[in-house]
Amino acid sequence: MRSSEKRSHRASVLLLVLAAAIVAAVALLPSCSGGWGAVAQSVLDRLVPGPVVTMWALAPHPDSYVDSYSDATGAGTNYVYKVDAATGGGDHREITIISFGRKAKGEGFLEIDAKGGTGVHYREVTEADVPEGALTALRGDAD
Repeated sequence: MRSSEKRSHRASVLLLVLAAAIVAAVALLPSCSGGWGAVAQSVLDRLVPGPVVTMWALAPHPDSYVDSYSDATGAGTNYVYKVDAATGGGDHREITIISFGRKAKGEGFLEIDAKGGTGVHYREVTEADVPEGALTALRGDAD
């Protein structure tokens, strides 16, 4: 390994260790609630190497959020939701999404770019936009 590759590798490892320490501190400290655990997990999921997978989910009910916290400006509230999501092939897992500044609409479907257990990006879509394999998996969860 060249010295520049070693420095890059060390910096990556240090960043991952720092992110893991932040997640652990947030999870363990009783005063660190209010959505910060979801934020820390989101940061960690984004930093850890791994694929981004496209998944689909039913839009969560507006009041089904599992946590909330003030946004960075202090003028609004962000809402944390856990949704059951499925790939086009029917594989599913629980994904955490954060609705910034407003509650979820609770209608339709979401297309989610998921990394780890976090929805990195998501957008509202219609049922016609959801692959049949994902619809079948999601409907199976609802039965």
